[in-house]
Amino acid sequence: MKRIAVGLLLSLSMNFALADVFAKSIPSTSEDTTFAPDYRWPVDISRHLSGTFGETRSAHFHSGLDIKTWGREGYPVFASEKGYISRIAISAVGYGKVLYVTHPNGYTSVYAHLQRFRPDIQAYIDSIRVARGFLFEIDVDLGYAKNRINGAPTIPRFEVNRGERIAFSGSSGIGPPHLHFEIRNPEERALNALEYGIAVKDRVPPTIRSLMVLPLSARSRVQGETTKQAFRGVTNEHGATDFGVIEVDGPIGVAFDIFDGADEVTNKYAFYEAWLIDHGTGNEQAHEQGREHRQEQEPGREPGNPTSIRSDTVFYQRIDAVDFEDGGAMFFDRLAGPGNRRRSYQAFFPQEGPSIPFYKRATVGPGVGQSLGSQAGEQRRFELVVKDYNGNTSRAFYRLEQRQSQPPIPDGFHLAQQKAHQSAKNTAQNTFAKHPSDWNWQTNWVSINDSITAELPDASTHWIQNHQLFSMIRLNPNKPSMLRSQDQRIRLLADEGSFSDTLSVGVFHDHSERPLLGILPLPLPQQKPFTIEWFVGDYLPALDSLGYARESLALFKFNPEDNSFSRVSSQLRGGIVRARISGSGLFTLWADTLAPKVSNLKVGPTVFGSTGVRLNFSEEHSGIDTRASFIRVNGKEGIIEYDYEEDEMLYYLPGWIAQPSEPLLIEYEVVDGSGNRTARRIERSVP
Repeated sequence: MKRIAVGLLLSLSMNFALADVFAKSIPSTSEDTTFAPDYRWPVDISRHLSGTFGETRSAHFHSGLDIKTWGREGYPVFASEKGYISRIAISAVGYGKVLYVTHPNGYTSVYAHLQRFRPDIQAYIDSIRVARGFLFEIDVDLGYAKNRINGAPTIPRFEVNRGERIAFSGSSGIGPPHLHFEIRNPEERALNALEYGIAVKDRVPPTIRSLMVLPLSARSRVQGETTKQAFRGVTNEHGATDFGVIEVDGPIGVAFDIFDGADEVTNKYAFYEAWLIDHGTGNEQAHEQGREHRQEQEPGREPGNPTSIRSDTVFYQRIDAVDFEDGGAMFFDRLAGPGNRRRSYQAFFPQEGPSIPFYKRATVGPGVGQSLGSQAGEQRRFELVVKDYNGNTSRAFYRLEQRQSQPPIPDGFHLAQQKAHQSAKNTAQNTFAKHPSDWNWQTNWVSINDSITAELPDASTHWIQNHQLFSMIRLNPNKPSMLRSQDQRIRLLADEGSFSDTLSVGVFHDHSERPLLGILPLPLPQQKPFTIEWFVGDYLPALDSLGYARESLALFKFNPEDNSFSRVSSQLRGGIVRARISGSGLFTLWADTLAPKVSNLKVGPTVFGSTGVRLNFSEEHSGIDTRASFIRVNGKEGIIEYDYEEDEMLYYLPGWIAQPSEPLLIEYEVVDGSGNRTARRIERSVP
């Protein structure tokens, strides 16, 4: 996250001088290179994790450790090492309430999803929120190591000692309750805190659940089919997983579904280290078993040299550090399994695209991004070694066998469509060909079904299938690109760098039931959002007849599986809806006309030491507009907090404690992202 300067403090009406505020916002000017940190657990309630470093999130790698708080909030959070509080932030989503502590060596520890800060820190940030018009979201930089001013003497506003209480655990930003803890170096790189003394009790080895083999060209086949295939293994007499023999042809890659565990919990974590070892061809089973025994102490390393990597290790990764700019690399590092969009498989072959921060060695070779290049029937043997941070180790073996010497020649794109359509019509069900959203899209080829592949054309192309018009274009990441549908209804505009590699992107639309826009492939590995312009002017009269006000129409992402809608920020002008899109999918023009539901209004004490007014809200489609929603008590504004785990909105005014039976006039207005409002005035008194 980027830091926001503290020039915003000029508007404060506080009981301290502006000069003092500015001086105390500047940290020490030099890093203490002699400081040896001894990071402690930031909570005493738990030594267990619900999530580990480097795990896959929706569009990024997890940058810290998620520490269990057993479904409860309000446990003390302690500074993991001495230093000073360098940043305080509050946001509706993401980290929620978060503190940053910078240590003498320039490293920073991060504590996120907090319920509240320590009283003096809470009073400080609340005073700023009040002075700025009762802001909910705020980000105050009190001096970050990267922004130091040379030679400026200063005393930080909030110095802390190791083990000193700084906050209380919560579920802000995202639930359920837990503490997100990070360690970052002075260059803002997130580090694996397990490497810095935050240890867990763990005698559980990683689980290698399944192997996936992927065809990497239109000529490739796995077990005779064009699509990726997943395989379950069996445990052999040595305790390793054996996936047996897999027949392949053409360039292929492999990926594994791996998870780690720990004592006393059932959570599934990311592993720490993994080696893919190429044992080559030939009949060396006895030698292989002996090698396995010799490598039990240092898997994947040369004997006697713990820092080396064996020469036959073709792929090695260690989940140790990640830059926040590397989030888009997740789409290449973690892959979805067959018939699934959940990215549960870890890639073990080099790919074109962004650099993966965890890859320490990624060598292209036979069966690792390339074809086997061997005679039909010849096998090549591989070993996977996986280790967690505590050294618990698991192994798996598999063999790739060359199926035929001449790979099949793929069809031309339009010929492949015709063949797929004809074969589908000839089935007993007389069905249509598989919908393109279910095709296996790659950068320069596509698998239409289990037996038909096609190399994608370099030029734009159009076709009609099931009464839907499809348009496809090859996008170059090094320059801006535009896709225009054949009927001129749709334009897709991608900026330079929107994608990390040249790939084909398609759009289709349909209005048989509702205006529907589809963007392929699913999912789309984007680096930047792109713009969609969709002419819907001729749809508007029909929508008018349904009673939708045109000003309420917007673009919504549509999930046909549960018939749900989620609003996308967009504008409808002159019959054209325009939006910036992050991610492919199905989109529709729709109007959310339902106002948020409000219930369970209560008056009572808060964890902030004041009286509060809280209510629950329910909003399914457009989300809550936190800038437009408010609660007032006796005409006075206050600080509004949002708890999305409990769908709760809280009003409090620092220092205000209502007296028993004191009459209160409570006004609230809850506004959703489509502008629908629920407002009410209620008279209450403190119980």
